[in-house]
Amino acid sequence: MPIDTPKVVRGSAPPISTGRVIGDKFEVCGVLGEGGTGIVYEARRLGEDGVANGEPVALKVIHGHLMFDKQIRGRFTREAKILSRLSGPNLCPVLDYGEVPDPHGEGVSLVYIALPKIVGPPLDQLLREQGAPSIDQALDIVIQVCTALSSAHAQGVIHRDLKPGNVLLKDGKEVVVVDFGMAKILTGGGTGTTGLTAHNMVFGTPEYMAPEQARGDELDARCDIYAVGVMLYELVTGKVPFTGNTPLNVLTAQLTEPPESPRERAPERAISPALEAVIMHALAKDPRDRYPTAAAFAVAIAHAQSHPDDVAGVTPQRAAVGAGVQLVRRSDDMVHAVTLPGPAPAASKPSLPAFSPAPLPSSRAWLLVWAVAVAIGIAVGVWLSLRAS
Repeated sequence: MPIDTPKVVRGSAPPISTGRVIGDKFEVCGVLGEGGTGIVYEARRLGEDGVANGEPVALKVIHGHLMFDKQIRGRFTREAKILSRLSGPNLCPVLDYGEVPDPHGEGVSLVYIALPKIVGPPLDQLLREQGAPSIDQALDIVIQVCTALSSAHAQGVIHRDLKPGNVLLKDGKEVVVVDFGMAKILTGGGTGTTGLTAHNMVFGTPEYMAPEQARGDELDARCDIYAVGVMLYELVTGKVPFTGNTPLNVLTAQLTEPPESPRERAPERAISPALEAVIMHALAKDPRDRYPTAAAFAVAIAHAQSHPDDVAGVTPQRAAVGAGVQLVRRSDDMVHAVTLPGPAPAASKPSLPAFSPAPLPSSRAWLLVWAVAVAIGIAVGVWLSLRAS
């Protein structure tokens, strides 16, 4: 059902009690988790007889006292609308979403999203509790993430906030990519993004943000490729490429510093030359030097598995995003990339290359001015992003 702008009360509502029915469809059974913007309830779908004997669901509901916040409400409703149009392997579908009166009768309307209940930990929890998985397990996880991205990108959606906390391991094995609250819908040409958020505002998690995202540039699907590259680096080395005391420190490193070689970062992990090359290509500062699609990334990973010394064989080919979309099909021992028809990229609006100013030997002052300008821009972007969170 569509979500219209509600009349809300700026008050705080207590958690929904067990046994309450939401939207005449779901009976609340308990709380699965809680975050800064909302609560996730365990619920069951009501049958035709009104008895909660249907499938278990995860019901996401915004905190009542935040319903008047346009940024939070906008991100929540946008996530529902984006997810409702997505389908494919390794994606979490939306079962239902809508708006209902406050079940406590206090006048605060509630917006909810109903999702299948996924039994399994997020990847960041696995990393905290068990450390880095085996190399083969890491590659299997990332290939499944690429499969989810292939489906999303084929439907014109980029995630923009991929990180281990947004990757669930269903039953400990099957990857499910969640939390498209920061997603954007690509324009019909296959490049660029719609104006769902203010121009030049920075959104995302600094450790996983592509340089162009840190700058607030126009984005395409290759920002997700970078984020998955960071995840792959973390899974095989046990650490993210860049850390810092503040978000600004991390974003500055994303913009200006090359990542340390994975084989040097974790020599005990026996990372092959080809796999290291795959990771470094995915982490290229210039998006044109990354893999052009998630499927191409997955195929390169599979090639590195079967040909661990073939560095040249995993070099990405520069290609226009949108000229054709690839879906990944994985069997027990092979990864296949199938190219599907897609819209041709708009010739009048090519993707912008990464900004890399050439130093002027005769005037070091210009370098100082540029560095200060970049730092100020990042600081403003981070401040605006934190206000929107």
